[in-house]
Amino acid sequence: MESPVNLTPSQQRVVDELMMAGKGARPHFPDDLARRLRTELHDAFADAADRLTLLDAELHVNKAELARVHQCERLHQAEAAAGFPGWSKDTARGTVAHKAIELGVFMAGDPAPLELVDAAIDRIIEEGDDRTPRNWLLEAPATELAELRSAANDLVCKFEEGFPPLKKKWRPRLESPVRVELHGGRIVLRSKVDLALGRAEGTQAGVLVVDFKSGRSYPHHIDDLRYYALLETFRSGVPPFRVASYYLDAGTWHHEDMTEELLTITMRRVIDGVLKLAALRTHEREPTFTPGPACGYCRLRDSCEGAALWNSQREERGELD
Repeated sequence: MESPVNLTPSQQRVVDELMMAGKGARPHFPDDLARRLRTELHDAFADAADRLTLLDAELHVNKAELARVHQCERLHQAEAAAGFPGWSKDTARGTVAHKAIELGVFMAGDPAPLELVDAAIDRIIEEGDDRTPRNWLLEAPATELAELRSAANDLVCKFEEGFPPLKKKWRPRLESPVRVELHGGRIVLRSKVDLALGRAEGTQAGVLVVDFKSGRSYPHHIDDLRYYALLETFRSGVPPFRVASYYLDAGTWHHEDMTEELLTITMRRVIDGVLKLAALRTHEREPTFTPGPACGYCRLRDSCEGAALWNSQREERGELD
């Protein structure tokens, strides 16, 4: 039996306002919703899947790739060609912190955040592969490793201070992967949810999806959440009732309650993005460029006419010295 816990005001606000525990009935969705959406995706991707088959290629898509290709196709191509820049204390802290939070939910006792961080580092070293910071953790200088531990500990502390202890009856799932295969796996949609709570009952939505952020909010975070909701719909057959970005540094969140209309909007964005990615993957056409704020950090900023156009527009607005 779970012991009662005295919640801080911030934790109680999460229970009352974000989780909406015990407040109101959850929405019902048509029992054929997921099937209809999957059929729409299947049909929309048919030609792209045929072109991928001719090249014996597969297209794996996640939220970051969708965000980049919608932002600027040249930016996506530049990032894809460069590959992952490598691990550092800054890129590894989120991975370590998320693993520590996962361990903290399921480990017996009441380990301190730094104990969880150290346990997470040990597990990544023991079980990690080339897609994880395992090798960097083994070789990192002592000072950088200490800074990583400090940064990850900060995130875990903020999670524990802002979120109520996760009860077993809430059915918490952390770092939960979702995979949607279409056309025999030629096109794969992937996601990994930081935290999911609850479950659907019949056609009644009951899942809350939370994406934890350590920095400021950006417009594409909303699109990321909707993408999570769409994939959860395919996985379970019922959309989540709510999706949220929780900003650890601020202790605030943005949320949306899911509707069929939002899922339809999300479908259009996913279809458009995947078709762009497939066309680039199969070299069907050259990538277009879209001048914008991303030009300031794009790898091609010194040679791309889009970046020059963006700087010219900024100069006209008086944003450049």
